[in-house]
Amino acid sequence: MSARQISSRMALCAVAALLVSAAVLAAPPAKKPAAKPAMDEKAMMEIYMKAATPGPEHQEMAKMAGDWKLDVTSWPAPGAPPQKSVATAKFEPLLGGRFMQQRVQGDMGGQPFEGIGYEGFDNVSKEHFGVWIDSMGTGTMLTRGKCPAGAKTCTMTGSMNDPISGKPTKVREVVTRKDDNSFTFDMYGPDPTGKEFRMMEIAYTRQ
Repeated sequence: MSARQISSRMALCAVAALLVSAAVLAAPPAKKPAAKPAMDEKAMMEIYMKAATPGPEHQEMAKMAGDWKLDVTSWPAPGAPPQKSVATAKFEPLLGGRFMQQRVQGDMGGQPFEGIGYEGFDNVSKEHFGVWIDSMGTGTMLTRGKCPAGAKTCTMTGSMNDPISGKPTKVREVVTRKDDNSFTFDMYGPDPTGKEFRMMEIAYTRQ
């Protein structure tokens, strides 16, 4: 190919590039998607009020209000002999029935024991949740779970800090309601190998 042919081809390429650039610049800008209309204040307030209003799940929790006797069985390790103790609990609704407080007093391993639990149902996430603190530690145990309406059994999972490892350890709670005057609470956690085992069973009987 001669020098003249090479120069001609380069000139044609330059012209083509200019034409493409001009076409791109001349093209109308792409349309932006239409913005969603802002929610008006009244609609927002209705959503907030609905989220804050106690519902059927809270009415079900209210049935637990009152004084209870607790028969506690605990296992420090898989296969270990069970340890027995007794305690009492008082359930009280809080903040207009939105939450339930449980205050427990008894003994654990021959030592005085006191604990406080808070239970609720989140209208937004549609989940039951629990917060537990007691005299055997300075941390909290947090659990959440979805329980079918009208179900006799509710399972929640969560975690608490393990003093030995210094890390969070998983827990699982199962509440089985027999009737309005009795239910059981089972708590499961990992053994030293990480395998889950039942750590505690509490039989609640209304006084």
